[in-house]
Amino acid sequence: MKPITILAIAAIISSAGCSNDQAKTKEQAAKVASEIKQESKQAGKEIKKGAQEANQQGKAIAEGAREGWNSDHNVVNLNTASKEELASLPGIDAGTADNIIANRPYHSKEELKAKGVIAPDEYNRIQSKLTVK
Repeated sequence: MKPITILAIAAIISSAGCSNDQAKTKEQAAKVASEIKQESKQAGKEIKKGAQEANQQGKAIAEGAREGWNSDHNVVNLNTASKEELASLPGIDAGTADNIIANRPYHSKEELKAKGVIAPDEYNRIQSKLTVK
């Protein structure tokens, strides 16, 4: 027997008490069963919501782990990269690479946008491939 069923039976029996009035006992049992049904539905919704949140967190963990694992590959240090390394980034041509070099040093990779070296949309496209050390 499922635990919820045992609890339901126990609740119905305890609510019925020792009454000899069958109609009253039936009414009380129906009331308790209805309450248990509502609480079970609510608990089910909360469990489903928790499972969905756990699923989303699991995906975020997996993406973060994958990003971290691959972070050493193809990462370009803005302060030490050669013109060729900078030009290997998507959307960065030789002229932009020269501009990046001319605006060194960088304290954060976001300075590329702040200094107007590259456009925000270009930055968003390559930010995961950049570092500043």
